Amino acid sequence: MYVASFLVILVSIFGAYNLNLFNNQPNSVTTTNVRRTDHLPLMPSDPAQVRILTQNMFMRPPLIKNNKSDWKDGRLDYFIEHILPNYDIVCLQEMFEYASSRRARLFAAAEKLGFAFYVASERKFLWHAAIDGGLVILSRLPVVHAETITYQRGMGPDWLAQKGVLYAKVAVKPDGEDGETSHMHVFTTHTQASYGDVVITQPDVKRRLAQLHEFHNFLEDVLPKHRSKGEPVVLTGDFNVDSRNHVLSDPETVKYEREVEDGIHISDEGAAMMSVLRGYGIDPKVLGPENTDTFKGKVILDFHDSLKERLGYHPVTFGNTIVDEKGVVHPRETILTTRQDNEVMHSIDYVLWYNPDDKEHSRGIIASLEDVGVTPNFTPGQSFTQISDHYGVAADIRFNVTK
Repeated sequence: MYVASFLVILVSIFGAYNLNLFNNQPNSVTTTNVRRTDHLPLMPSDPAQVRILTQNMFMRPPLIKNNKSDWKDGRLDYFIEHILPNYDIVCLQEMFEYASSRRARLFAAAEKLGFAFYVASERKFLWHAAIDGGLVILSRLPVVHAETITYQRGMGPDWLAQKGVLYAKVAVKPDGEDGETSHMHVFTTHTQASYGDVVITQPDVKRRLAQLHEFHNFLEDVLPKHRSKGEPVVLTGDFNVDSRNHVLSDPETVKYEREVEDGIHISDEGAAMMSVLRGYGIDPKVLGPENTDTFKGKVILDFHDSLKERLGYHPVTFGNTIVDEKGVVHPRETILTTRQDNEVMHSIDYVLWYNPDDKEHSRGIIASLEDVGVTPNFTPGQSFTQISDHYGVAADIRFNVTK
């Protein structure tokens, strides 16, 4: 215990020095101080097309690793050089600043690549008895308003991280700088994790659904103030809710789980997540006979699970597998992922879409979700095989002017 406490103090002092805290530098970028750089181009090459990525970066504080190495610096360098330039808005989870300069390095590199705006979880130190939430939104387009919430504290290891939601209202001019303006309402989150097998009645599942209820309440508060009709809302992040039910569709013929054929049906927790986020709430007995929480909202927001609707199944984003020519199942990734998670085949990363009044925009700008899919972000030629233990999810959003 004393050794662990000493390490925490040492890492905190190192982090304070590494982040120039002792030199009274300005605080890191937060939602109350959206940073911009005027000399950089504010619009992507095609102002009517916005490409968005959500990615759990698995960029935890120093001294924390799963296996031999987490290759944090190498993965960050690869991400900056090969992945970041391909997008207009990037939403990150587990991009922790605590005791590390990596997030500051990411911001500096993103600025050079034209990401003139960013918002992020607030910095935390030892005296906060917590680490930051690890959330980041980078944008080439102007962020005109931003807010955040911090969830009720997590359980187990998640108690340390100030998990929550970031919100960025992003201005879009599909006809260029002199054209009409619409907005995207971009949210990213990271919720309570489960460790080991998941049963819907266990306490960490209830805590996760309670956090998602907080997310819904945040949407109820923010959207009436800042969203006009026809402006799309995009929820992104690592929701830590596995939508796959892991029931084999043809167990007599195929003895292992297949991504497509066995990913069609939704899990109980996946259904509960969508019901809570939409505001319908749940039958309290789903979480156990003594539970009384329904997590019901006041307003219905019918979000779409864009990946499921586009692909027809719940794709694997964590703990994927490969099957060799003999039909033997192997873990797809072993360098970053813990052994217990090597073949779990979870679908826990999402892009959810909401724009029910898409044809009612006051300036005739119609926003549509053109494409969405999983991007594994493999890293050929590196000591690590992919950018994170999670796959990313990418989406293309089109803004068409009809008037």
